[in-house]
Amino acid sequence: MFKTFYLILFLTSFFALSIDYQPKNIDYNQNLFPPMQIDLILAGNFCEIRSNHFHTGLDIKTQGVEGQKLYAIEDGYISRLRVSPWGYGNAIYIQHNNGLTSVYAHCKNFAPFIDSLVYQIQKNYESYVVDKNVLDLKIPVKKGEIIGYSGNSGSSSAPHLHFEIRETKTEHAINPLLFKCYQKLIKDTTKPIIRGIKFYTITKQGYLIPGKEKYFYVKMIKGRLIVNNGKPINLDDLLVENTYLGIGLHALDKLDGAHNWCGIYNSKLYKDGVLLHEQLTEYMDFSFNRFMNTHKDYYAFKQQNKHIHKQFTNHINPLPIYPLNGGKIKWTDRNGQYTLSVFDVHQNNIRITFKVDSKTDEFAKNPFLNTKKYIYPDTVNYILKDNFQVLFEPVSFYEPLEIRYKETIPDSNLNCIGKIYSFTDYGIPVQKKYDVRIKLPENYNDLPKSKLAIIYFDNKNKVKYVGGHYIDDWVEGRARAFGQFSLMIDTLPPIIKTLDFYNNKTITKYKTLELIIQDNLSGVKTYKAYINDNWVLMTYNRKKRKYIIPLDSRSKLHLIKGENIVKIVAIDAKKNITKKEITVIY
Repeated sequence: MFKTFYLILFLTSFFALSIDYQPKNIDYNQNLFPPMQIDLILAGNFCEIRSNHFHTGLDIKTQGVEGQKLYAIEDGYISRLRVSPWGYGNAIYIQHNNGLTSVYAHCKNFAPFIDSLVYQIQKNYESYVVDKNVLDLKIPVKKGEIIGYSGNSGSSSAPHLHFEIRETKTEHAINPLLFKCYQKLIKDTTKPIIRGIKFYTITKQGYLIPGKEKYFYVKMIKGRLIVNNGKPINLDDLLVENTYLGIGLHALDKLDGAHNWCGIYNSKLYKDGVLLHEQLTEYMDFSFNRFMNTHKDYYAFKQQNKHIHKQFTNHINPLPIYPLNGGKIKWTDRNGQYTLSVFDVHQNNIRITFKVDSKTDEFAKNPFLNTKKYIYPDTVNYILKDNFQVLFEPVSFYEPLEIRYKETIPDSNLNCIGKIYSFTDYGIPVQKKYDVRIKLPENYNDLPKSKLAIIYFDNKNKVKYVGGHYIDDWVEGRARAFGQFSLMIDTLPPIIKTLDFYNNKTITKYKTLELIIQDNLSGVKTYKAYINDNWVLMTYNRKKRKYIIPLDSRSKLHLIKGENIVKIVAIDAKKNITKKEITVIY
């Protein structure tokens, strides 16, 4: 299978991904209802830089509490309902009659008519986690109707509302602050801030030359932004043959009423008065959102917490946020006066002007000329060794990847099967999953093949589960990170530990039953609870790492006076199963 797939990809030519910026035909003057009727103060804005993605909505503060009323912004129908301990948590999607869809995430709970529907879906699937399109049910909502209550569910770190507006026909996320009604409600008189300027040596394709970069802090002196103490900047030490100059902008924004740093809306790069490059975050295509990793300076973000926006792109970047996509400057044209200008949605503006004045034309050798050392993101790539193989589809990573293949014998306490394999550095971002194959050593052929799995060790030496299936002496899986890969076997089922109840425990006054479910490798995939053989809802509180059975009006329907059997079932990703029964008194 792997070899066939490789041949197909090899014969498939790489296609250009670049997407031209196209403004949306949306009426931003329509009077939408506010999602909450409190002062709307932002903790996060649209398209600010996050880990592996641009933020696709507004994070609205809820005065430090949960339970604020959430309102439909316009007439429409409930289109989608999600419940998860991760991501958006409890989320409501409403498709409106004006071509827009609104999203309310991290809810504490839903309005009663929605909550009843969600519970019925959970009961039908016997699952706490649900993600269901319900548009065909035609559940109407009116503008200003209460649809739920704000919370802190999912991957939220503090109480707030994550609020989105999407264009229904494309599902593209739209910057809510483009709507004049929300610009008036969410005040902003604060200018963006420029913290630094970074210079890069880049190829014609926009790839970064390793080690060829210079960062300059920006200072405010007598009301004027200054870089390099106001002196011209010399970039002679960045010169590399067959390359260009690229510029990065370290900038952030703040809105009135909050201390949170937010993302920038619009930036422009000029040279000698001519516009070279523009970034404008009016909307975001979710299918391209992860390409944020190549828009930002990834290593500055991960290692230094610097939000640097490249004022150029590489040729695999399809983000639709560049009205003018330029910024690759010939070294022979590098000298001159540059201006970087930054705007927020409310058109507060800040700019900095600086000069580049270099003297020599001595070029270093281009390291990418060593084609055996690097593989490139715009082609099919592969590593084929006797016991370890990797296949990358085009656009699996963002920059030329230096290959340093290595095989090591693991410590005996790691429980690895065979060797550990690695081929590049930790921490390099990956756009999409790639194929990994490891051959099962002959002396392990008696192992249960269905329980074999690929794992990798991250930069903290923690084991991360990849998974995979045994096929013709190989274990094949798909990974989305780089690390050290090996084989392990998972034959151990999950462990279930009850916390506040046990056999013959009286639970008459209990409001919940709490427990812990843990798995040693592949992770808990499904979990269910039953009272007297009737399914009951069991939630997972990610923050407390507890599984919780609410003893509410729904679950109490299945309790009888006297002895009751509570059964917990947990299954991991390798289909190892644990069942535990506890007799409780009610």
